[in-house]
Amino acid sequence: MKRIVSCILAAAICAQAGLFAQENEPSEDYVLQQARDKYSSSNTRDSGVAAQQTQDPVAVIEAGNLTISISERQDKPAASASKHPYTPFVLSFVPGLSSPFGIWDTSLSLGSIGSITGSVYGLQVSGVFNIADGDIGGFQGAGVFNIASGSVNGFQGAGVFNMAEEANGFQGAGVFNMARKVSVAQLAGVFNIADELDGVQAAGVLNIADKADGVMAAGVINVAGKAKGVMIAPINVADELDGLAIGFLNFIGNGIHDLSVDYQFDTDMTYLTYRSGTPQGYAVFYAGQPASKLFMNSEDISIGAGLGHRLRILFLTADLEACVELPIDPDRLYEAAERGNPELLPWSEAFGSLRVSFGFGQRRGFGAYFGIKTDVALAGSGQVPLHLRSSYGESAPRPLSLFGENFELWPKLFLGIKF
Repeated sequence: MKRIVSCILAAAICAQAGLFAQENEPSEDYVLQQARDKYSSSNTRDSGVAAQQTQDPVAVIEAGNLTISISERQDKPAASASKHPYTPFVLSFVPGLSSPFGIWDTSLSLGSIGSITGSVYGLQVSGVFNIADGDIGGFQGAGVFNIASGSVNGFQGAGVFNMAEEANGFQGAGVFNMARKVSVAQLAGVFNIADELDGVQAAGVLNIADKADGVMAAGVINVAGKAKGVMIAPINVADELDGLAIGFLNFIGNGIHDLSVDYQFDTDMTYLTYRSGTPQGYAVFYAGQPASKLFMNSEDISIGAGLGHRLRILFLTADLEACVELPIDPDRLYEAAERGNPELLPWSEAFGSLRVSFGFGQRRGFGAYFGIKTDVALAGSGQVPLHLRSSYGESAPRPLSLFGENFELWPKLFLGIKF
């Protein structure tokens, strides 16, 4: 049986090659060699580039217990060191109408409307847009937008927006900037977005960074995941912040969120106080009125705002706060608003207020605290209202001379409950 199969196989191979079957029985080695020679002669390829051989079976011949596997030879060019060829300069009207034609790495790219290049190590400037399929080492400037698929080691400037994989330099745009990683600065008229920030984000409205190490400054809101440094905006939001949050509303996952009620024994003043930020620095806002007049009339109301710092002293937690307090008269403010008076608040009547309070433990959650509130004004100015002129129950202030100026101090004790 084996002899019959071998003869049939040999005859088939000889017929394909235009040969007559030989009288002697072919050996297995002969069959293998003939098959390989036949396939090789019909599939010879001549390539002038470096090749990489791969063996993929394209034909299998079985003769008894012998299996012959024939593989096609595939020549592949060696990997190139660059995605695109290099030319010193590219002149472009629009993508597709450029000299030289195609996508090139270059040192100088000038586009009337727009240009598409590879990496640019020098200058890429267009009237409307630039797109670089690679890195920018220098300057990329356009009237509307810039896009770089790689890193920008220099400056991206556009009238509307910039986008880059990494901005190891400056991104400046009239509307927004986007980058996965920013190492120096993003400056935008409306908003900035970055996965990782190691530098400065400044925007007219919004900054967003998943991880931030540096300064985030926005006209409305900063949003961060894990942040380290300073956040400056009316509203700051972060999962975790190691640094300062300077704003009116600060929502920090590991920060301070206090709403409390303070009562001063000497003046009968009751204050509602809100604190938000981090222990390193938080914002303070409060409003007060004598307890005997609460919800009865609008007399002797004052509002205040300032900055605070929280620290641990043995088993106590201390809050140190420097504020500015302002007496207000709602009826007077209403009349000023009706007359269109631009100065709605009487800032000339403002005075300073220093507050030090102490609570037990970490001072988190519900708890009581006590402290001293000292109102400060220039001697003889009369800026501290009459109902607040108490110095530990006495009617005379404590004098203080500082930097050649004389001040009046009105210290008062208070108790507070924090929610």
